[in-house]
Amino acid sequence: MERRLSLMKSTKSVLMRSQTGDFDHNRWLFETSGTYGYGNAIWPKDGGFGNEKDGEVVEPTDLMNKPWRPLTRKLKIPAAVLSPYRLLIFIRMVVLGLFLQWRITNPNNDAIWLWGMSVVCEIWFAFSWLLDQLPKLCPVNRATDLNVLKEKFETPSPNNPTGKSDLPGIDIFVSTADPEKEPPLVTANTILSILAADYPVEKLSCYVSDDGGALLTFEAMAEAASFSNVWVPFCRKHNIEPRNPESYFNLKRDPYKNKVKPDFVKDRRRVKREYDEFKVRINGLPDSIRRRSDAYHAREEIKAMKLQRQNRTDEPVEGVKIPKATWMADGTHWPGTWISSAPEHSKGDHAGIIQVMLKPPSDEPLQGIVD
Repeated sequence: MERRLSLMKSTKSVLMRSQTGDFDHNRWLFETSGTYGYGNAIWPKDGGFGNEKDGEVVEPTDLMNKPWRPLTRKLKIPAAVLSPYRLLIFIRMVVLGLFLQWRITNPNNDAIWLWGMSVVCEIWFAFSWLLDQLPKLCPVNRATDLNVLKEKFETPSPNNPTGKSDLPGIDIFVSTADPEKEPPLVTANTILSILAADYPVEKLSCYVSDDGGALLTFEAMAEAASFSNVWVPFCRKHNIEPRNPESYFNLKRDPYKNKVKPDFVKDRRRVKREYDEFKVRINGLPDSIRRRSDAYHAREEIKAMKLQRQNRTDEPVEGVKIPKATWMADGTHWPGTWISSAPEHSKGDHAGIIQVMLKPPSDEPLQGIVD
């Protein structure tokens, strides 16, 4: 610990940003072989980051040699909002001070200990309330400066001649358990809002974990992936907010306000029509899966009865009982949970598992307990 503190003191002057004099935490992590860095949760020991194409290690000096500018900017809070709040707090402080003065100058001699404890508690609560209000008197709101973000991470350089984004990759996991309790349309809208996020496409990945292993969720996600080919380009082209289709099409405000592109009205009507058809397909999936499974089940029963007649020509044909499976569109059994519970195909037999690898595969031992 002492060695780490001495190292920080000796290098802190070098790691100051020349423009502002603030401590450059990114450079500190890089030059001291910190464990975190650009593009990966685990920073390689040699200080660089790997290139997926040829495997060579590239030093991120280009990112840190660029003139430093803050990635966020302060947003000014209107005085019409802040001044009444400050006035209200001031009035409450005056009233609270007068109340405490009255409590202290008017003791209850019949229960002096009870009076003393109550006064101490009231002073403590007043002090804690004051500490809670002080930061709110001068609030600071910040917003991401998109121009600086683009200049820092998406500007062409010798190591990045095409200007490909240097932003870190993001993996987003969406969990669901039961399509009867969590409607597939809600899950599909969540996936669509993630895919339409304003982030480089090659840096964004979305994963779905269905703990119930239901075919309904699987086919709903397939429909969502198909509709995303329409929804995502529409969101990126016209800067749509919110990016959840259901929330966007249910907005009360005028959807055409501040939209300057001449083809917005045409695109919105087309996407709205596509979304209505998408909802009809999603809501019709349970009946579609049930009818398909019944048809395949009836076909299998007929096959089984024909086979029984061929094997037993002299004996009467009895009813054949076949487990009622859930069938996929290609005519095969769904490997997950069936609508009608069966051995190895009930809800408890196919629990989804999410495993997030924070450390890339290597020969080094894993930290922690391995089950």
